[in-house]
Amino acid sequence: MLPRRILALIADTIVISLLDAILNGTFGITRVTSGVATTVGSGGYTSFTTQTTVDWPWLALLWVTYYVVLEGLFGATFGKRLAGLRVTDLEGRRIGWQAAIVRNLARLLDVLPFAYLLGGILTLVTRRHQRLGDLLAGTVVVPLAAVSYPPLPSGVRRRRVIGLAAVTAVLLVLCGTFAYFGRPPLVIEGAKNTSQGIFTDGVNSYTLGSPRWGTGTVTYPVTYELARTTQTCRGFITLNWNWGFAGWVLGSGESQCSPRIYP
Repeated sequence: MLPRRILALIADTIVISLLDAILNGTFGITRVTSGVATTVGSGGYTSFTTQTTVDWPWLALLWVTYYVVLEGLFGATFGKRLAGLRVTDLEGRRIGWQAAIVRNLARLLDVLPFAYLLGGILTLVTRRHQRLGDLLAGTVVVPLAAVSYPPLPSGVRRRRVIGLAAVTAVLLVLCGTFAYFGRPPLVIEGAKNTSQGIFTDGVNSYTLGSPRWGTGTVTYPVTYELARTTQTCRGFITLNWNWGFAGWVLGSGESQCSPRIYP
């Protein structure tokens, strides 16, 4: 039983990682994760690492939603189905939405302090191999052969599969649309965070004007304040759509700054 649950966890982690990549690639902002972004003005050579990601609550929401939706609709995630497992209540009946929500919200505690340690310990020591989420929701994970409730009628299953596929397709289209029309300001924010392009001297703040769209390009008027000298600069920044990468990348940029005022 335990090897099956580990297999299911690995398979589900792979699927969730793919969903995370889509979410981060669409809505994520590049931030410095260690070190300090070097600026031209500093004259330094400090190394740093970056990561393009959304804030962790959105990733946690995606993670919980994946489990809730699939277990609420079908009693199993992709990983559990691959491993021949199902989620039932303590009487062996199909779980409802309430149990699916409670069971999977508790994953936020089961993963503590790291790597599902709490959930793994509870799975090993409880009589029915229940993690905290199962104990709170009154559910249990069992092999498919031990399931006593009848399978979903073929018509119901087909409608649920089609509905889930349709919702997924719509969400992917929305992500693709946002990646083209809505993502450029996020790329510019990442450039500011990592001192790239016209932001190489480091800036305190900036504002963008209305974009001018071209074929595979977009240009924003920009006004910003240099961090070291507090000079006000005005110019433009252009982004180019990289078809191979399927994303926006920094292109040209020009700006002029007000005269520097020395003490």
